Amino acid sequence: MFVALVILGVIGVVVVLAWQMPEPGLMRQARNGLSLLTGAPTNIPQPIREDALAMAKTLHRHDRVKQLRLASDMLATYQTLENTNILVLFNSGGYGWTSLDKASGYATIINAIESHLVSKKCSVSVLSYQRAFRSLRGYISEILNAGAKSIAKPSELALRLRFLWNHLPNLKVLLTAESNGTVMSNQVMRLMADESRLFSIEFGPPFWYKAYQNGRIMNLRSNGTVPDAFSYGHWRRAIMANIAAIFGRNPKAPGNVLLYIGAPGHDYNWHDYPLIREKVLAFLAKHFDTCKDISE
Repeated sequence: MFVALVILGVIGVVVVLAWQMPEPGLMRQARNGLSLLTGAPTNIPQPIREDALAMAKTLHRHDRVKQLRLASDMLATYQTLENTNILVLFNSGGYGWTSLDKASGYATIINAIESHLVSKKCSVSVLSYQRAFRSLRGYISEILNAGAKSIAKPSELALRLRFLWNHLPNLKVLLTAESNGTVMSNQVMRLMADESRLFSIEFGPPFWYKAYQNGRIMNLRSNGTVPDAFSYGHWRRAIMANIAAIFGRNPKAPGNVLLYIGAPGHDYNWHDYPLIREKVLAFLAKHFDTCKDISE
């Protein structure tokens, strides 16, 4: 009994800590998950450095380590994007630490988006946002985030974007997200509903989340062949697909959640699904027809 109470107490403390303010996220190179390569922070004008720290303090008022970590990453992101028209920012599914090279289907979509924007003479940077780390606190914080029970993580990403726009006012940001990551992107869109430089393309949101919608959001719950079992909560289809997999039979409609759990229709890529190509290209044509000179 005592051991059970101790375990429950520890879990309770972790949940409270994860709920209030998790560890700062981390911007990474999207395709390999490496940290951003930047020059010395002293090369950044002092007012920008001061702004990064001041904004980080508003989020982590009593934790100097988190303040410095967040400010440092914000400055690294600023350096990376100084000569960029459009930031394509990937929010992975799962627990939020998957790099784009591990999300093969979504990688084909983002590659196509980047190619299209480059063909419009835009300078494009593709980054991923790691919103959690491999720890008990990381798992719990992400469960809370995926359930939209805490806005700590969306608030941090929104703050990061406001910092960038303070100093890169012509930057456009296209959030791209899969599965559980769509909750994060959609929450940011909800928090920044009037921000005309922010856009979001979301694939396969979880069935329990009611997505916020506006004209700068594209939210797909189907690849155009079958409804996404994960997005619509079609558990009978998912269970049957997993049973079939046990006996070595391939499902009629591919798709999985957390890499291994079958979810027919939870499969999105550029090459196999005409609906995805049609919807994405129409969205890009509407919102990213031309690029401004970043020096203007």
